[in-house]
Amino acid sequence: MFSKQLRVSVTLVCLTLLCQYCSKEDTSQPANTESSNTTPVLPTIPYNYMVSLPANIANNLLQTDNTPDNNAITNDGATLGRVLFYDKRLSLNNTISCASCHKQTLSFSDTALRSVGFEGGLTRRHSMPLLNIGFYQSGKMFWDERAASLEEQTLMPIQDLTEMGMTLPALVNKLDTVAFYPPLFQKAFGNSTISADAISKALSQFVRSIVTYQSKYDQVKAGKASFTAEESAGEQLFLTAGVNTCASCHTPPMFITSSPKAPFALRDDSDLGINNEDRFKSSSLRNIALTAPYFHNGSIASLQAMLTSRIPDHGVAAQDVSKLLAFLQTLTDNTITTEARFSNPFN
Repeated sequence: MFSKQLRVSVTLVCLTLLCQYCSKEDTSQPANTESSNTTPVLPTIPYNYMVSLPANIANNLLQTDNTPDNNAITNDGATLGRVLFYDKRLSLNNTISCASCHKQTLSFSDTALRSVGFEGGLTRRHSMPLLNIGFYQSGKMFWDERAASLEEQTLMPIQDLTEMGMTLPALVNKLDTVAFYPPLFQKAFGNSTISADAISKALSQFVRSIVTYQSKYDQVKAGKASFTAEESAGEQLFLTAGVNTCASCHTPPMFITSSPKAPFALRDDSDLGINNEDRFKSSSLRNIALTAPYFHNGSIASLQAMLTSRIPDHGVAAQDVSKLLAFLQTLTDNTITTEARFSNPFN
């Protein structure tokens, strides 16, 4: 009797362990489909994406805001945009999201010289930081300004055969099968119908809301802090030194310009940018200390290297490089790299 009971007990234990093992195997998911098998965690009351900028910034940006009249930022619209920005479903094989090439911890830039696409291919150019995009006056996007607006730009990587590999009709159909999307579109636009236009608008609202305004530079201009002597000297050099001053291409307070310029990087005859004229869009210098490598080809590995190798060509003495570096570091706003409203909702 005891032997029979023992055999039964052992059998039950083995069956239990086998079931547990099978259960674990059945519920595991491939690493490359992470975001397509999860639901975003969102606050009951949406985050505030319509932050009022300090007067010292806002008063200088009234003429440069490229937000179209039909796509003003709303909290629900930017919330939907945030979900889309981080969702790998936007790529053909669920491996790549917008955030794959624009990482929050890197001020929405990338350390790779060229970003990796959904099948492992490399993009043509280095990923441009997505900071203060709404204040590039012409509204044109990409290093070569081939997109007329942010709304147009947001859909182009999705359709790119190297980057994400989707067609817009296929994406709309794909998202329409995801239970949480129709309610998010309903909140954002008053209509649960998913369309390429609504996807574009939501993504644009989120990206335009990524604005840096809490750096030491901002504190100084608001009268709440002071530059060191070295930082102050660096600011004067930035504004006045050389025939082509730094500020001529990177105008305060957003340190951005309204038109493309010849690159600060060494000429690359294989890529001459806009109309093959060796001109490229100038990105904002805010958070530049966090967005290396630099330029359309990622050719400069660090801020120190950029200043020591190229600044002398612009009329700045070698002994003044440290002053410029000190000033540029005051443009860093670390809050943007950790703020929950800009973070991955699928984590």
